[in-house]
Order: sequence, then structure tokens, then C-alpha cells
Amino acid sequence: MIETWAERLAITIKNANEKETVSVQVLKYALTIVFNFLIPYSLALLIGWLTGMFFETLLAAFSLIAVRASSGGYHFRSTIACTIVTTIVSVLPPHIQMSSDWTTYLTAIGFVLFALYAPANIQGYARMPEKYFPVMKWISVIIAGSNFFIESPIIALILLLQGVSLLIPNKEVKS
Repeated sequence: MIETWAERLAITIKNANEKETVSVQVLKYALTIVFNFLIPYSLALLIGWLTGMFFETLLAAFSLIAVRASSGGYHFRSTIACTIVTTIVSVLPPHIQMSSDWTTYLTAIGFVLFALYAPANIQGYARMPEKYFPVMKWISVIIAGSNFFIESPIIALILLLQGVSLLIPNKEVKS
């Protein structure tokens, strides 16, 4: 579905200015990335607004974006699966109540997972040279460690869920 939308829009863009635009395939690829980012987070924020948890959902979404960008994680083969799971992971944490003890436990688990496994599953996805992977690990660990001071149950759940996604291997993608 998302690929279809991206292809239709790519064709429309290409037809509007054939000489000064890249190929339909390149446009489709770029638009698919944009749609894969905008659709789940827009849906999540809409659901957050409808449930009276807009700012909490915004915190969850920004936390997921930050830690996922620095740590990698599992990539679904289907854009629909990616959209559904990203939406759920962004919407669910604000609606779960937990004690400060559980917030600390989940933060610690996420911290350990990032320290051991980040970055994961980014070969073929990231355009960053491998020499920067240790920096990405440290960024992930710092983000996770910051929740020991912030003590947000929303961030703790995001850390746990994203940390678990580091454990699921992807088939290697050729870049």
C-alpha cells in the first residue's frame, strides 16, 4: 500500500518535470522512506490526541525516534507491518502505568541491551561508515542512561521494546 502511494506520487512528480527530476525508482524509494516515517507517527499522535495522551505519545514517539536512530534494530520486510508496530510502540507506553521501581528495572534492562548489542541490524540500511558504529553505541547508551535521571516510565518502556528489537536478527541487506 505505502509502496503503491509512493510510486503513484513519484510518477506524478516525474511527469511534472521530467528533465529535472531523478528516476521514478529513486523518487519512489525516497517517498517510501518519508511515508514510513510520517504515517505511523502521525497515526500515533492522532491516537494520543484522541485518548487525551497527546504529549505523552509525543514523548514516546521522540524517544523511539532518537534511540532507534542511534541503535538500529529489527526491520520488517513489510511496510504495513512496520507502520502497525511503530504505531503501537508509540501509542502503548503512555497508557501503561508502572511504579518507579519498574521504571528503574526496565531502564536498566534497556541500558544493558544497548550496551551489549547496539547498533544492530544496520548493515545495508545505514549510510554511515562502520567506523562510527561505536559512537552510535555510546549515543544509545547515553540516551538509555539518561532515563535513570529522568525516571520516565514511558521512556523506560520504549527502551525495553527497542532494546528487544536489537536481539532479533535481520537477513543481511546489500547496500
